Amino acid sequence: MSQENVDFVRRSAEAYERGDLSAVLETMSPDMVTYVAQPIPVAGTYHGPEGFLQLTIDWAESFDDLEITPEEFIDAGDQVVTGVRHMSRGAESGVPVDTDIWYVWTIRGGKSVRVDIFNEKSEALRTAGLEE
Repeated sequence: MSQENVDFVRRSAEAYERGDLSAVLETMSPDMVTYVAQPIPVAGTYHGPEGFLQLTIDWAESFDDLEITPEEFIDAGDQVVTGVRHMSRGAESGVPVDTDIWYVWTIRGGKSVRVDIFNEKSEALRTAGLEE
């Protein structure tokens, strides 16, 4: 089942890259929880696919020329750790941003039920029960 979960998350990431947010939201359980850790500026807990969408909007509004590219998918059974490169410029400051963000997707019953978002790989691996 875990390779199926990696493929599931990869397909969702590809839909996101294409700008097909409807397809991404369809992969989410109605009671999906999104947790964004500090010090990420939009830190907090978001509920449902609508919460994930709001997070996406809030994040995108903070940057110009935002490029989000998944680069690594790590199998963790019912979870998939995804390393994603975020490249952009600050919307107000114009300062270039090039950083990796780490997502821990939890999949149950063919739907995403939770995603935890970190700026450190070690935090993501720990959350998924993996050693770095």
